[in-house]
Amino acid sequence: MRLSARSLLALCLAAMAVAAPAARADTFSISQYGKIASTLPWAVAFKKGFLHQDGLNVTDLASSSGGGTGLRNMMASGMGVALVASTTAIAAINQGMDLRIVMCNADEMGDLTWATLKDSKARSLKDLVGQKVAFTSPRSTTEMILRIAIANAGLTGKVQILPIGGLGPGLTALAGGAIAATPLVDPTLTLHPEKYHVLFKGRDVVPKFTYAVVVATRQYSQQHPDKIRALVTAYRHAIKYMEQQHEETAQIYSQVFGVNPDDAKKLLKNYYAGGQWSHGEFSKDGLEAMSKGMQLVGLINKPVDWSKIVDQSFLPPDQQRKLW
Repeated sequence: MRLSARSLLALCLAAMAVAAPAARADTFSISQYGKIASTLPWAVAFKKGFLHQDGLNVTDLASSSGGGTGLRNMMASGMGVALVASTTAIAAINQGMDLRIVMCNADEMGDLTWATLKDSKARSLKDLVGQKVAFTSPRSTTEMILRIAIANAGLTGKVQILPIGGLGPGLTALAGGAIAATPLVDPTLTLHPEKYHVLFKGRDVVPKFTYAVVVATRQYSQQHPDKIRALVTAYRHAIKYMEQQHEETAQIYSQVFGVNPDDAKKLLKNYYAGGQWSHGEFSKDGLEAMSKGMQLVGLINKPVDWSKIVDQSFLPPDQQRKLW
């Protein structure tokens, strides 16, 4: 049977479509996604399609509860880049994992506070001498901030601190009178201000604190530098969108974080006012504070040599800083 030119062209195009590999779908692993406010820009980037541009094809965001889970999700996904806690990144690097830190996701403590009940006589940390104050878990960011706050107040050894197992258990223990103060984050504080009195804010203790970063394996960064740069660009697009489109951002926040739309608007006002989100750049003060915090709680025994593990080459020139 003789084929017409049109039929032959159609068959060739069909064969090419079958033979051509589909664009690879990627899963981006994000620690605490949809749980803490610093991950909101990634929700915006995903919902608005910024993670599907410039060669990216991110079709899913995988949340993790923190620790090594985020890195395990990264390795399982085949996309050698993930957002993790700085402590997780340093622990993995010290154990021999070939990672580079390529972007700062959060270097300010945002809404983290320590609070007591509204009817408590305690009005500041100094009023808690001899009493129990909670942090979430051993060697956590909350332990670092609490120990620094106590040291700054000259109260080392005078306040009893203990791990409580999480933010939820802390509120339960506080309500039951088992502790005098506990770490607290939104939405609890904004939605229920009548219940609690804030003793101090984390950002007042440590103004800059690099607690969440984006890491990439050396192999992935060498093979796909364009994708890492595209992630940075997508994040910047999301931040710009959030700054300009408050109503739409509140809708995304409501959907992803599971809060009603009116509450989402209230919460976002606080986040905007507090400078909750990094634009991707690193700060020297934030890195130094994290290094000191990790030494303070025994995670490391010497300062982090950030020059060996932070790679700013994927950031645009206006975000690259002199860090060491």
